[in-house]
Amino acid sequence: MEQSRVFRLEIHHTALMFEQLYKEEWLESKARFAFLLGMSYSVFGIFSAMVLFPDDPGMASVAFTSLLLVPSIHTLLTMEASKMASESRFSLARLFWDHSDILTIYFFVFIGSLLTFGFFSAMWPPVATSAIFASQSKIAYFVSGRAAASGQFMMDLLANNARVLLICLLMSFFYGAGSVFILIWNASAWGVIFGLAAKQSAAGATHPVLHFFYTILLVSTHLVLEAGSYFFAATAGGIISKGVIREKFLSPRFNRVIQDGLYLFLLSAIFVVIAAYVEAYFTPWILATFR
Repeated sequence: MEQSRVFRLEIHHTALMFEQLYKEEWLESKARFAFLLGMSYSVFGIFSAMVLFPDDPGMASVAFTSLLLVPSIHTLLTMEASKMASESRFSLARLFWDHSDILTIYFFVFIGSLLTFGFFSAMWPPVATSAIFASQSKIAYFVSGRAAASGQFMMDLLANNARVLLICLLMSFFYGAGSVFILIWNASAWGVIFGLAAKQSAAGATHPVLHFFYTILLVSTHLVLEAGSYFFAATAGGIISKGVIREKFLSPRFNRVIQDGLYLFLLSAIFVVIAAYVEAYFTPWILATFR
């Protein structure tokens, strides 16, 4: 217990040390570099978990990666809430434009983490992957046994994704940047799923890593839609949380923050419905045709 507490402090200090290398304002203006952060933090999280929690490093790697990202995301959400409170008029175009920076950061961090977990899953032997990413591998085997291209499959997907959406919203609301854990967990699970699938599909004919990237390309439509819904929900919960803390209750600034957060959550709900439809009907056809 003491060792775990000490290491959590070390992770926090490490995150603060990394933050000294860049400023959140710089990250916001150059969001594409969040891709490198997602990759480097994931590598650090994976190998730290393997050393400290060798019995079950899969979940620990997600926790360590998230802890490294939380300080930056927390600061960015605070900046977003302040920006929203100062706006005088609502429009859908402004909603997208004003939140484009943090949504882009979420996207690149997510993709960087997904590709990192997927790369190691595709490269390592199956036994090693199943042992190191045991938690993620269970989801991979569950998904591989599901039926596709049916109304029931879509409803099951929608129910599961809506649950994740609500968790993202609530964790972001109550813990600020807490939804980062859910986003990194999904990135790691998808990375392992696609890495294992690529390894099985390649079967010695092509390199597993090449097949992994090809698989990502095939499922990119529903992946972007579903992940995007989580990004919207995480941003909504985060800025509402900051608005509740920082703004006077029912003041004009408070109302503008709440309004923006609710619209973002509505957009996330629309995205998650479209993503479930695409995953149930369009993605199976793509995989059957081009794989």
